[in-house]
Amino acid sequence: GEGESARVGFVVAGPGLALVGGVLSARFHNPLTLTLSSILILGALISSIAVPSAFDFLVDVALQQPNADSRYLSLAWLVSSAVAAAALLYRRPTVLAVHPKTDDETLKPGTDVTPSPVYAAPAPVNPEAFNMFDPADLPPRLSEYANMVYSACEDLGNFFGFQDSSVRNQAEHLLILLSNNRRYMNSHILPPQLQPPSPIHALHAKVFSNYMKWCRYQGVSPHFSKMSASAAGMAAPPSVASRVVDLVLFFCIWGEACNIRHMPECLWFLYHKMMEEYMTGVGGNGSVGAPDQQPRSLYAGHFLDYVVTPIFKIVSANMKSNTDHVNKRNYDDFNEFFWSRGCLQYRYTCEDPAESKDLEGAAHFASPLPGEGRRPITVGMMDAPKTFLEKRSWWRGVMAMSRIVEWHIVTFYLLSVMAFSHDLVWGWVYTLEVASGVFWLFNSLAICWGLLEVWLSYPGIHLSGTAIFGSVFVLVSRFLILVYQTMYLMWTFGPSKGSYLGIEADSTFWWWQYVWLSCLCMAPYALEALTNMFPVITTKLYTSRNDYVQTFLNILFPISRLYVGKEVHESFGHTAVYVFFWATLITWKLFFSYVFEVYSMVLPTIQLTDDYANFPGQSFVKMGLLLGLRWLPQFCVYCIDMSIWYSVWQAFAGTSVGFSDHLGDIRSMKDIRNSFGRAPEHFCSKMLSPDAGSRRGSSASFLSAGELNSRESLDNRRQSLMNPNSAEGQSLLGSDPHKLQGYVNRLLDVRIQKWVMFSTVWNEVIDHFREEDLISNRERDYMKFSRFDGFSQAIYLPVFQTAGVVEEALAQLERPMTDDSHVLTNDANLFKPILNHVTMRTAVSEVWELGNYVLLKLLGPVHNDDAVYIMNYVLKWVEGGTVTDHMQITKIRGVMKCLVQLVDVLGKGVGRRKPASQRRSSGSKAKKRNEPVGPPARGVFRRTLSAGSLGSVSNQAASTERSQSKIADENVVIVDALRDHTRDKFRALINSLKGIMNASDPESKEVMDRLTFADRKS
Repeated sequence: GEGESARVGFVVAGPGLALVGGVLSARFHNPLTLTLSSILILGALISSIAVPSAFDFLVDVALQQPNADSRYLSLAWLVSSAVAAAALLYRRPTVLAVHPKTDDETLKPGTDVTPSPVYAAPAPVNPEAFNMFDPADLPPRLSEYANMVYSACEDLGNFFGFQDSSVRNQAEHLLILLSNNRRYMNSHILPPQLQPPSPIHALHAKVFSNYMKWCRYQGVSPHFSKMSASAAGMAAPPSVASRVVDLVLFFCIWGEACNIRHMPECLWFLYHKMMEEYMTGVGGNGSVGAPDQQPRSLYAGHFLDYVVTPIFKIVSANMKSNTDHVNKRNYDDFNEFFWSRGCLQYRYTCEDPAESKDLEGAAHFASPLPGEGRRPITVGMMDAPKTFLEKRSWWRGVMAMSRIVEWHIVTFYLLSVMAFSHDLVWGWVYTLEVASGVFWLFNSLAICWGLLEVWLSYPGIHLSGTAIFGSVFVLVSRFLILVYQTMYLMWTFGPSKGSYLGIEADSTFWWWQYVWLSCLCMAPYALEALTNMFPVITTKLYTSRNDYVQTFLNILFPISRLYVGKEVHESFGHTAVYVFFWATLITWKLFFSYVFEVYSMVLPTIQLTDDYANFPGQSFVKMGLLLGLRWLPQFCVYCIDMSIWYSVWQAFAGTSVGFSDHLGDIRSMKDIRNSFGRAPEHFCSKMLSPDAGSRRGSSASFLSAGELNSRESLDNRRQSLMNPNSAEGQSLLGSDPHKLQGYVNRLLDVRIQKWVMFSTVWNEVIDHFREEDLISNRERDYMKFSRFDGFSQAIYLPVFQTAGVVEEALAQLERPMTDDSHVLTNDANLFKPILNHVTMRTAVSEVWELGNYVLLKLLGPVHNDDAVYIMNYVLKWVEGGTVTDHMQITKIRGVMKCLVQLVDVLGKGVGRRKPASQRRSSGSKAKKRNEPVGPPARGVFRRTLSAGSLGSVSNQAASTERSQSKIADENVVIVDALRDHTRDKFRALINSLKGIMNASDPESKEVMDRLTFADRKS
């Protein structure tokens, strides 16, 4: 009894002692102890497999009870250990510092990394040359930190030998970045409590955030300067001056790094070592180490020759190699070298500090510089191993899909057990025992994936001793557990009473032993499920600095050695939604597959096995082949239909998200305009109190004082147009000023107040988009509200809101007549669609007012009274609802076409037109004719009563000019294409306006006469 108990104790304690030894070896970094223990364990495992009685011998050795065959079994153990040692030495010859002659030289191409310094003096710099900004005349936003940046650039450039042109470029680069980081000092971007002390603090935290993570992974303290403002010559606080030095050093390294920028870890290594050397060289506080010392000054280009060029040669030689990726290193391999702590054992430059001399005569430093006695980083890069290798095989795809394949195999087995239990009427105990076979499947598949991982990694990828021990330990432990799982599961379905391993127990006892042992191999699955349910646990474990936690992860989860993806996790809320999505999908998939794919195969399977069991002479191979042919298609469909159900569930999820986020509510430009038209109401309801929109104050209170003054100082033309009390307005409206009051009230409506407030906030948002470079200048102009001094309306809608709306209004005016043709013969019915549409009404009013402005500017002061007279007539018709009586509205499209052509000509030509240096003259000055101002008196003949009289006047004027030209100097013909083109388009516009007038109406004739006169004089 005691012997059997000792045997069982040895079996249980063996894996535990192996785990403890591995943890202690990894904790105290003793690779020799780890290697010897691995050799003995592997030798014992091989001998136990090769010789069946070797296991009992090992137990007897552990219990100090050798038997007669001990010499032969000991020899088998030694031979097996020797084989294991040979395999380990072949896999990792560096264990005993043995380097085989068969080393693949393609990983180390013949690259000459000897620095070739250039001592030639650089070309003289043109003091007037600069990149974007003249250092002597910087903008105010760049000049604030210019002195600090230039001072640090001069010190660091001399200390490390940066190129002068590169230093100047990076100084300008840094000043621009600091200017851009001013936005973080705005309360609109960050609240005051989150704002950094200065743009320098904000940029420093952003630039060096990855450097901090690199230092934390390496387990070293970051190197930042601790400069004093007085020593550095900077009139700034020490914290600001130190951060400026850090930024200047990094950007100077980055500026000369060329393709090394593809290896950001290499840049951080260079910064880390160079800042350490700089702080040692200057005494750590911005002053020289000793009073009689002078700051080191290297020639311009020293950093490029001794640091960048050697590293670049190594990387370039590997990247240009024609060998396969198996035999050459790429950027990722070098990056991983700089993620290893071993890179800190090298110095950053190829120049030995102990042998270097100041090329410009500076004295040596009294204290040794960092890196003295260390090998250059190029040696470490040449010896850097291959860290990633992708074998081209279909097994790579299987390995990538391992979790999906494992899930389908396990769930298919469980569904099969449920189906057979239903038809064969198994009890729940027996069903549970059969279903527990899933633990055996989990362990078997885990061993398969482990072997695949070894095959993918061996022998091309360099692995640490901890990773090798972890992989071997996991495989050996799982294999031993699998052996005992198999025995316990067989004894569970064996006789109800039996003696195994000297223990007499029933099948239930062995099943419980199987369950407890299976819990050991299922623990990693449970831990992984927990971390997936609560992703924050993964981040805490992966980023933990505890040595025991990291050792545990390196052994059982070798993927945790990766240096990326350790802080990427979702919140629990998002994880819960994700789990709910997959839980519902998997539940439905399992139910459907059970009913239509698995359960339907139970009866044919029972019939086939029944024939084999009850009828002699049946072939077992034939039965197995038939069962495989029946079940294999079902299993393939079972694996494929997951993608089908995923597509369906994805559609359901997308639909629910669309409804919750109101996706698709706005499907056209019309919907955008309608929603934008409702935006001011919603804005004011959320941001303002209920009394803010009342009539207790006028809309003028929402305007600035400057805008109020500009409105009070309108010129006489605008006053005569919009003021009903003017002389021109009184001739049309009489002394009653209330006929245009409705038009004025619409401008002062409460809705206009809301639009004014909303437009201010909207314009600030659009300006912020432009500052962040999210939109272009053109897009900004299209999206902003407009304001024009001297115009009647407080704001004008953005272009995107009114674009194409006038065309829709014209279509409404041209809509066909119905059976009741009188319905569209009055203004109320004809303009009803336009008046009921806010955007359309606003667009028409904007076209009217802006068109009036253009015409007044083109006609000038000579025809101002005529233009105002015509416009007031039109306003009178609009207020009186008699537009259709005086105008043919269906022809309004021609007027709009001519107006668009006129504006298009002005828009293209005015910007390119240059003002004349002096007034142009044609050689003869015609006497200016005085035109009457104000409305004509009643009873006087119309100005265009006789068209022939105007023609005769024109002919007389022409003959007079010809007679005078004979006496005066010869006329100078002035060619002005823009003026002539504008005149033609303007005349076309006048003719189109006359074409829509009703010639039978007296007021319309008056308007036509004034239009004719303006046409003749243009």
